[in-house]
Amino acid sequence: MSGIRCPECGGEAPGEARFCPHCGGRLLLQAISPLAAILVIVLAFIIVVFGFPLLSLIGLPPTDPIISAMGESTFLLVPLMYMLRKKVDVTKYIMFGSLRHVILGLGLGTGLLGVGVTLSLILTLLLGPSARVEEANRATIRMAQESPVVMMLVMLLAGACEEFAFRGFLQNALRSRYSLSVALLGASLAFGLVHLDPQAIYTIVSFVAGLFLGYFYNRLRSYILVATAHAAINMISLGILLLA
Repeated sequence: MSGIRCPECGGEAPGEARFCPHCGGRLLLQAISPLAAILVIVLAFIIVVFGFPLLSLIGLPPTDPIISAMGESTFLLVPLMYMLRKKVDVTKYIMFGSLRHVILGLGLGTGLLGVGVTLSLILTLLLGPSARVEEANRATIRMAQESPVVMMLVMLLAGACEEFAFRGFLQNALRSRYSLSVALLGASLAFGLVHLDPQAIYTIVSFVAGLFLGYFYNRLRSYILVATAHAAINMISLGILLLA
């Protein structure tokens, strides 16, 4: 039976083991193949980019907030369906964490927002303003003005769904076979590419945010922590945009 890699010390353990023989740490249950995880994320991305525009062809023209909510939900539902099909214990696999991590997540999100804003300003000075970021900001303000409650729910949903896909699902799959550095870089790169920006600013900021989120996720083993942090970044950013 193939081995799995301990998320704590990086040591190899038998595939059927539940605790690491080197450090005693708890191993991920029913590890998912990194290749399978990558393909699942690619499938979710394809559905989001090409699937929902087809709705208008069948007479279902949803509003922008609904399209956004459906897109974010896809990044949770596609990996979740794969995990259920593989009979994976989802709560244990994604390391759900404790409700006490909500407070830590709010603090982490606030700090990461500061890092993101600083990095965005530096990159804007070096590369010029990003048309992709400006367009996204205008769309966010428009949707918030049209449906404020729905837009807030979308911001919260983005934190929960994207962290499930990129940290709970993809990073864990990579970590089960490779080092923490490889898992962090792989999951963060995928996270950055999903937030694609032709001028690279949005992509780089998302990549750096993914590195921080992935590190603290692995450190504290808590999906609640990173989902709260991500949602906090989104909500504070939305408030700043509306006030500005």
